[in-house]
Amino acid sequence: MMKKRTRAEELIFTRNKILTTARDLFMEKGYRSVSTRDIAAKCQMTQPALYHHFKDKETLYVEVVRQLTIEIQADMIPIEKADTSPQIQLKAMLTMLIENHPTNILLMIHDILNELSPENQFLMFKLWQTTYLEPFNRVFKTISDKGMLRDGVTSETAARYCLSTISPIFATDSPFRQGSMSDRLDELIDFMMFGICKKEV
Repeated sequence: MMKKRTRAEELIFTRNKILTTARDLFMEKGYRSVSTRDIAAKCQMTQPALYHHFKDKETLYVEVVRQLTIEIQADMIPIEKADTSPQIQLKAMLTMLIENHPTNILLMIHDILNELSPENQFLMFKLWQTTYLEPFNRVFKTISDKGMLRDGVTSETAARYCLSTISPIFATDSPFRQGSMSDRLDELIDFMMFGICKKEV
């Protein structure tokens, strides 16, 4: 016979259930298209019961994103510590984001910029910097230190560009999708590192 959970354990269980359900819905549909009523219904609970754990939808969304970024940061650590070339490191980081991240990063950023209060926008921006921008910035800083970046291109500019280019790869149903994800990442990194057009000598 299963031991009955204590009240404290029940509160933790319910909170985690709300977070998991909210994460699935937010990351699938975006912030605006999901209501606390939808989340409560999926959790088989009432809205007032949900509000006992999270005072409103925005508070819940912020906690969902905060937990997600903690997971992504943990996944980044072994990749950054690996003794590999910058190209291999970039591919590993991008692959991890695409495989483990539940939504298009740019969709999440759009939600943060357009739906949240200024205070939470700032909080989310700092999380985005720490979780996404800074790891790629460090890789491109290594590339820059080797003299491999073009004049006028900073490591941060390169990192921002890199993150912006992976958005279409999240769209698994894109009619323009060709080849495996691995092949597409190889192509993207090759174009990013060495360009598309030949330079005149």
